[in-house]
Amino acid sequence: MAPRPPARRPPPTSITSSSQERVEELVATAAHKLRRPLTALLGALATLQQRGPALSIAQQQGLLAMARRQGTQLQRLLEQLLVTAALDHPQIGVARPSLVDAAAVATEATVAAQLAHPHHRITIQAVGPLLVRVDPLAITRILGNLVDNAATHAPTGSLIRLICGRDGNQAVLAVQDQGPGVAAEARDRIFERYTQVDRHGGPAAGGLGLGLYIARQLALANRGDLRLSDPLGGRGACFELRLPIARPAAAPIQD
Repeated sequence: MAPRPPARRPPPTSITSSSQERVEELVATAAHKLRRPLTALLGALATLQQRGPALSIAQQQGLLAMARRQGTQLQRLLEQLLVTAALDHPQIGVARPSLVDAAAVATEATVAAQLAHPHHRITIQAVGPLLVRVDPLAITRILGNLVDNAATHAPTGSLIRLICGRDGNQAVLAVQDQGPGVAAEARDRIFERYTQVDRHGGPAAGGLGLGLYIARQLALANRGDLRLSDPLGGRGACFELRLPIARPAAAPIQD
C-alpha cells in the first residue's frame, strides 16, 4: 500500500492575522504608555537612593508620594492590558457566572471607590435586591472603571453618584458625575478601543484609552450593555450598566 501523502496544513485564516495584529498593537501601545510612569518611578527612587540623606523630610515624602502615584498608575495600566488580552482570548480565565445582588456589589464598589478617590464625594442610592446572574468580579471592574473615568474628568471635591434600580426586566447601575459631560461628536466613539477624548471632544492625554472599552466588553460578556445616557439635571455624564434580572434559582446568592 502506497504511503499517504502528508496532510496539508490549512492556510492562515484572517482571524489568526487579526489576532496577530491585535497583539502587535497591544505591545506597541504598552511600550509607549508604560514608559512615562516607569521612568518617573525609577527617577524618584534613584534620587532617594543617591541624595536621600541630603534631602529634607518634606522632599523625601514628596518623592515617595510621587513614586507611589506612578506605581499605582503602572498597576492600573498593566491590569487594563491584561484584561484586554483576556477579552481577545476568552478561553483565558473564564469566570463562571453566579447569582448575585447587583445592588450589594455596587455598594461594595462604592466603598472601594471612595478609598481610591479621596478627593471626590462618592455616594450610592440603591434599591434592591437586584438579582442578576453575572461574574461579580467583572461587574466590580466595570463600576471601578466608570468611577475612575468620572474622577478623571469631574472637578476635585465634586459629587460622583452611583444609582441602582430596576427598569422593567433590567437592573440598572448608573454612575453620574458633575464634569463637563461628553461632546456630541465623541458620543459614538467613546467606547472604542484606544479612544481617548476629553469631555469637550478633543484628544485626552495619559492612560491607554481602554477603560470604557473594557467596561462595555465586560458588560456584553455578561449579557448586559453599557451606554451613555443623559444625566439627571442635564449636567455631567451618566453611564448606565444594564443587566438582565435573573429568576431566583436553587443556587445560593454569593456574598
